[in-house]
Amino acid sequence: MIATVLFGVDVILVVFYGGAAIRLFGVELRSTTIEFPAIACMVTGVLALWTGGRWKEAVLLCGTLVVAGCLGEVVLRMIDHPLAQAHVDYVAWYRPSENFGHELVPGFEGFGPLNVPIKINANGFRDGEHATEKSSEVVRILGLGDSFLFGWGVQADQVFLRQLERGLHERTGRRIETINAGVPGWGLNQYYVYLQRIGRQQSPDLVVLAYFVDDLNGPMQDRIAPNPEYQGGLKYKGGALHHSRLFNFLKSLGHLVREKNRPARVGYLHDLDLRRDEWSRRANYLMGPGNEGEQKVYTELLAGHLKRLKETTADLKAKLVVMLIPDISQLHHPEVQHINQVLQNICEDLAVPFIDMTSTFEQSDDPGRFYLWPRDPHTNQEGHAEMAKALQNIICRPPLLAQLSC
Repeated sequence: MIATVLFGVDVILVVFYGGAAIRLFGVELRSTTIEFPAIACMVTGVLALWTGGRWKEAVLLCGTLVVAGCLGEVVLRMIDHPLAQAHVDYVAWYRPSENFGHELVPGFEGFGPLNVPIKINANGFRDGEHATEKSSEVVRILGLGDSFLFGWGVQADQVFLRQLERGLHERTGRRIETINAGVPGWGLNQYYVYLQRIGRQQSPDLVVLAYFVDDLNGPMQDRIAPNPEYQGGLKYKGGALHHSRLFNFLKSLGHLVREKNRPARVGYLHDLDLRRDEWSRRANYLMGPGNEGEQKVYTELLAGHLKRLKETTADLKAKLVVMLIPDISQLHHPEVQHINQVLQNICEDLAVPFIDMTSTFEQSDDPGRFYLWPRDPHTNQEGHAEMAKALQNIICRPPLLAQLSC
C-alpha cells in the first residue's frame, strides 16, 4: 500500500509540479513522465488488495478498469477526438532521398513537435499544394530553410512565410503566394539542390533563405546521397496497439505531460549556458572567433555556398534575401555572435539584402517571449510574426520587387 501511495504522489508531482527528483549516493533520480508512475500505481494497488486477502475487491477493480477502457474506446471512436490519432516516431516523418539525403514523407498527417498537428503535402513539404506554372498576376515567394521555416512547434498558419503572405496581400492588394520548402535537418547544400531541381520550375520572384547557425553542413555538393537512417517508412508508436483509439488518447495525454516537463529532462532547456558553451565549440557554426585557420576555411566555404545560391537565383530572374535566425543561446551574448558579422559581410559583398533578427529578439530579457523556451529552442508564434514583419519591411522599403507597390 505504501508503494501505491508513493506512486500516486509521483503522478501528482509529475502532472502539476514538473516532476520529482531525488539524489542518492551522488546519483540524481528524476521522474518527469506520467506513464510509469500511473501504471505502477494501478498495479501496486491491485497487488495490495490481492495480497491483503481482499481478492474480490481486486477482481472488481480490474473488471471496472476493463469496462471503463472499452467504453472509452467506443466514445473516442464516435467523437473522433484529435488526441486519439496514432503517433509516429519523429524519424518516421522522413524517408531517404536520392537528391536531398532525406525528405519529408508526402501525405503524412499526424502529431509533430510539442503535439502540434502536422500535414505534409504531395510534394513532401509542410505547405499547401502549388501549381508548377505561376500566373502573371501572382507574386511568388519561395522559402528555403530548416526546422524554423518548417514551423517546428507552431501551427502551419503561424509560420512566418504564411504571415508574410497575408501581410503583403493586405499591404499591396496583390496576389501573394509563398512556397514553404523548409525541412528539419536541411542545410545549405539541400537549399541549393532544391533551387536547381525544383525551384527553377516554380519561377519564384523572390527567394528567402532562412539561415540558422547549423546550416553550413559540409563542402558544396550537387547531390546528397540517401540517408539510410530513414529507411523503413512510417513506424507507429505502440506497434499493433496504435489501432486502439484509447491507447492513442492516453499516449497523447502522456506526451502533453512529457512536453510540459521537457525542460527538467533536457539540459540546455533549463541551462542556456550549457547550450552556449557546447555550440560555440562547433567550428562550422562560426559563433565565436575560435581558431583563425578554421574560421577562414569555414568563412570561405560559407561565402561559396551563398555565392552559388545568389547566382542560381539570378538565373531565375529572382531576388535573394538572407535572414539570420539566431540561436536562443546567442541572445545578449555578443561573444557568440561572430556569425552575424560574417554573414552580413558576405551578403554585402554579394549585394544580397540581409536581415539579422538578433536585435529584435533581444528586445526582451525573457527568452520565452520569442521562443518556445523552456519547452523548445525554436521560435514561437510571436517570433514568427516578427520575422514576417522584418521581411515585409525589407521587401517594401525600398521596393525590392518592381512588381510590388507597397
